[in-house]
Amino acid sequence: MKKIIIVLFFFTAVGLQSAFAQEKMSTEGATLSPTPTPVEYQLPYPGLLPDSPLYFLKIFRDRLMDFLVAHPLKKAELHLLQADKRLVAGEALFAKGKYDLSESTISKGENYFESGVAKLQEAKKQGMDATNLIQKFSFSVKKHKQVIQNLIQKASGDAKKRLQNTEKRILEFENKVNALSPK
Repeated sequence: MKKIIIVLFFFTAVGLQSAFAQEKMSTEGATLSPTPTPVEYQLPYPGLLPDSPLYFLKIFRDRLMDFLVAHPLKKAELHLLQADKRLVAGEALFAKGKYDLSESTISKGENYFESGVAKLQEAKKQGMDATNLIQKFSFSVKKHKQVIQNLIQKASGDAKKRLQNTEKRILEFENKVNALSPK
């Protein structure tokens, strides 16, 4: 019995240590993009990156969660999380020198962001109070803009052009989110 308790304690301690390590990594990832006006928005830990052979499992899980969530505000929040995760994943891939995969991942994340904004618009039309989530989207879009501008400064050639197109999309999202904000 004592051996079982010791083994359980060991695995619990190791699990907690790795959880704290992931939390620390997400904090560091959020502050890697220096700009004159840093945005106070914590980006999530991305988990598996698209260059992992197990990434298809993450995609399956994400699509299943998307299918199961029906409430517009919950779906908007889920899409915001997916957009933020893909932004961080794209930033990590960029740091690895995988520029095409990085840009593709960020672009897919911005598709999630666009879908999240559409769900916010739908929720507002239905008379739901989305004030807090709109504010979260507002902070997030500023962070996305900051990260993309940082990557544009480091990029060259086609990667730079594609990131500039992504920046234009983000500016459109920012206008849509600002239009949703209560006056």
